[in-house]
Amino acid sequence: MASNLFDYHLHSIYSPDGSMEMATIVNRARELGLAEICITDHVEVDSSFGDEWQTSTETLRALLSDLNRMQELTDGFVKKGAELAFPDHNPGTVKDMVSLVNPDDFDFIIVSLHQYQGESPFSDTFFRERTLAEGAATYIRSINERIREFPTEYYDVLGHIDFVVKGFHGCKDPRLSLSFFEEELRELFRYLIDNGKTLEVNTSIYRALPGNKVHGLDWLTLFAQMGGEYVTIGSDAHREEQIGYRLKDASNLIREAGIPYLATFDKRRAILHKIK
Repeated sequence: MASNLFDYHLHSIYSPDGSMEMATIVNRARELGLAEICITDHVEVDSSFGDEWQTSTETLRALLSDLNRMQELTDGFVKKGAELAFPDHNPGTVKDMVSLVNPDDFDFIIVSLHQYQGESPFSDTFFRERTLAEGAATYIRSINERIREFPTEYYDVLGHIDFVVKGFHGCKDPRLSLSFFEEELRELFRYLIDNGKTLEVNTSIYRALPGNKVHGLDWLTLFAQMGGEYVTIGSDAHREEQIGYRLKDASNLIREAGIPYLATFDKRRAILHKIK
């Protein structure tokens, strides 16, 4: 794998749904020839998916200790990250997240939506009376509401805007089209760009698509046309075999969309890499 590829969404055992030791992640990433990685474990203040999802101060302290240790051991190959979930008031609030997390402890932070008002694409009700297109638009509308409540200093990128593809929609080919949610995406992209933020291209979504397909060229092109200059790429790996998944395919898609740079981060500062 080419040395200009970066996996900026990886989960260790510190995520409730993670299974990998940090050393396992590092060893596999190096075997793949990746240039740099960022471990981005879940940090949540809700318990909707179970009490274990509500991150404690002790867990966060232990996570940061291991991230600092691994960054030192790898001479900076590992960056310190987190995936913060928009609070859903079950029982967590934005105030709770702000109290829990010091953003200066990290190099890079993803913010993402996993549920809204107790409902997620994995719940039985989400697609009961919605088509895939309606679900995609609903998901982005929910982000547009929540992101305005969330302090911009607490994130660098917005994760997996196509998250609904992973849900219980029953579609054999769940590729999303810009036409499903163009109005909602224009509003979201304008907010992100105006606030110096960007998108993640999450390759785990490709595992839910048929064959060897990708999607997103049309909305990534829109992002570029609106002024988006860079994105990050992440495999969202929770198991060893998922690390580095189709990063090159995503890089090619991003280049085709007219976005010139991939970003890595150091102490919350974006470092841009021209896509080759």
